Amino acid sequence: MVCFAMMIPGIPGLPCLRSFFGPRQRAPWRAGWVLLLLAAATVPTAVAAPMAVAVPKAVAVPARAAEPLSAPPPLPGPVGSLVVELAKQRITAFDRNHQMLYRQLVSTGVAASPTPKGDFYVKAKYKKTKMTGRDYQIPVVENVMCLGGEGLPLDSICVHPAPWQEAAGQAFGVRRSHGCIRTSSATARWLFGHTDVGTPVTIQN
Repeated sequence: MVCFAMMIPGIPGLPCLRSFFGPRQRAPWRAGWVLLLLAAATVPTAVAAPMAVAVPKAVAVPARAAEPLSAPPPLPGPVGSLVVELAKQRITAFDRNHQMLYRQLVSTGVAASPTPKGDFYVKAKYKKTKMTGRDYQIPVVENVMCLGGEGLPLDSICVHPAPWQEAAGQAFGVRRSHGCIRTSSATARWLFGHTDVGTPVTIQN
């Protein structure tokens, strides 16, 4: 008797069925068991389907509106004219409609070297310049505006800062100069930034 495991391909490990069959097939019910075993071996195994994973939907986020930038405060327009008052030792800047823009104390010439009176104009502007006189020499002075007109010699009368006066603690509003119009560093910086060449300058009592 040949073993059934050798006669049925594709069924590895099936036990030899020689014990079920003798030479005379004494138990007919054993053939039924063989058929059941063959049927079970040929039934395909169910494969579990992969579980579906829920993917969250993307939520659209509205774009954030840009915040408006605050506009810088407007600067005053160009100076229309400057007026120096010797008695009050002050300088005033007016716009072109003669509305006051700025006013500060100054120090003009002492009695021995007075500041001339008259109608002048800004003839030259120097961001940095050297200033010299009979008894002084200053290597660098910033924001200097020199006047012209009325026969003034070149660069003889100027509106300029006096940092040495500030450093010494000497107040403005008092005559102290050799004829120029001295200002604080802050005043000179403001005037220089807002006054064009050609601007009229009146020096009066």
